[in-house]
Amino acid sequence: MKTQWIHHKGKRVLLADFSNFGMNVADAQKEMDEAVRLARAEPHDSVCTLTDVRGTKGSPEMFAAMRATSERITPYAKRRAVVGIAGAQRVFLDIINKLAGKKSLVTFDDIDKARDWLVE
Repeated sequence: MKTQWIHHKGKRVLLADFSNFGMNVADAQKEMDEAVRLARAEPHDSVCTLTDVRGTKGSPEMFAAMRATSERITPYAKRRAVVGIAGAQRVFLDIINKLAGKKSLVTFDDIDKARDWLVE
């Protein structure tokens, strides 16, 4: 599994690494399930998540899987950042953010800036 806890500036961040799955929803779903498992082991409203979707293509199936994963992680999330969102994927992200409310995903083009924002 690529999804793991990382440390940045002395703080723990859940790196939900959904990168480079292309259109392979089955393999991406395994990674998403691991992110949910790790988040659910923590108290509610405590997890800073960094979701990396670079190299993963948006399709209706992939969008549905990511939306469901986002809904499952939301109760545990404190702050949420995502890298790798471009073009039409931003429309999908807007829908996910409406469901997430105040715990919406903030997009970044640079993974270092995302990590900095999460721990500030």
